[in-house]
Amino acid sequence: MTASLPPLTEETAAPGTRLNSYDRTVTRGDIETFLRRTGEGIEAYLDDDVLTVPSGLLIGFYAPLIHGTFHYEAGVHVSSDLSITRLPLADESLRVGGEVLRLFEKNDNKYVTFSVEVDTAGGERLARIEHTSIYALRKKGS
Repeated sequence: MTASLPPLTEETAAPGTRLNSYDRTVTRGDIETFLRRTGEGIEAYLDDDVLTVPSGLLIGFYAPLIHGTFHYEAGVHVSSDLSITRLPLADESLRVGGEVLRLFEKNDNKYVTFSVEVDTAGGERLARIEHTSIYALRKKGS
């Protein structure tokens, strides 16, 4: 167990528990690296020569949020539901936060659903992601 982070459990992650926010600025270099991995061209993310952050890159903001708040072993991605008001711009200062929405069990696996809220440094909401992942896999033989 990571000493500085509590384990994700029903006791430590009750619905409404705020996640440890972090600041993020996505640079043009970050976007180019992401697009090389996906095989996409940068043109689709240029609007009047202004570069926006690809939504696929935005989806990944969940990992530092949940793993910067709790320690858990499994971390199996299940789903992400993304709602965008406006895509962030390259080099725009962002604040990423969120909260635990629910915990549940299915087929002896333990799941967490939490929100990921992406805001500008000034507080404008740009996107919200509802993310679900398995945080504890069922025991072998069950």
